Amino acid sequence: MARDLSVAAGGILSYFTRHRTAANLLLVVLVVSGLFAIPQMRAQFFPDIIVDDIDISVTWDGAGATDVDAAIVQVLEPALQGVDGVSETSATSREGRASISIEFEPGWDMSQAEDDVNTALDGVSNLPSEAEDPEIRRSRWSDRVTDVVIKGPVCGDQLANFSDEFISRLLAAGVTRTTIR
Repeated sequence: MARDLSVAAGGILSYFTRHRTAANLLLVVLVVSGLFAIPQMRAQFFPDIIVDDIDISVTWDGAGATDVDAAIVQVLEPALQGVDGVSETSATSREGRASISIEFEPGWDMSQAEDDVNTALDGVSNLPSEAEDPEIRRSRWSDRVTDVVIKGPVCGDQLANFSDEFISRLLAAGVTRTTIR
């Protein structure tokens, strides 16, 4: 089988070495296809990296990690995976504490997601009576790409004008988020 593949690959290469016109024609077709594809390509100098997630923690004093996993994580996780927009869940069971992190699809409405998570948690009624109520925390992480410092021998108002102009140029170039401090 391996020999058949090498013969076939050698056959293609030998064909193109014998027929230079076919090789050049293939090259032209590939270059022209690439040129036609360029306008449809989406390019962004600084890509947006935003991760929206909801973290749930449940405390159960005195319980071991296996008990926490069996009585809390294994009960809550299936209900939370059914929430719309969930792309990934991860859970950690420790002595006396369970932590579940739910990551959502990019661009998902996080207000609705938080309401859906609350509804899913309200639907779970068989948690241990000794365990505390689940605590929900919504978090958002975005990557900071760069810092720019603008300074010079001018007054603060002039520096503010420079920074405003710089931000408008960044927005025109495709940068979607900026912060001035």
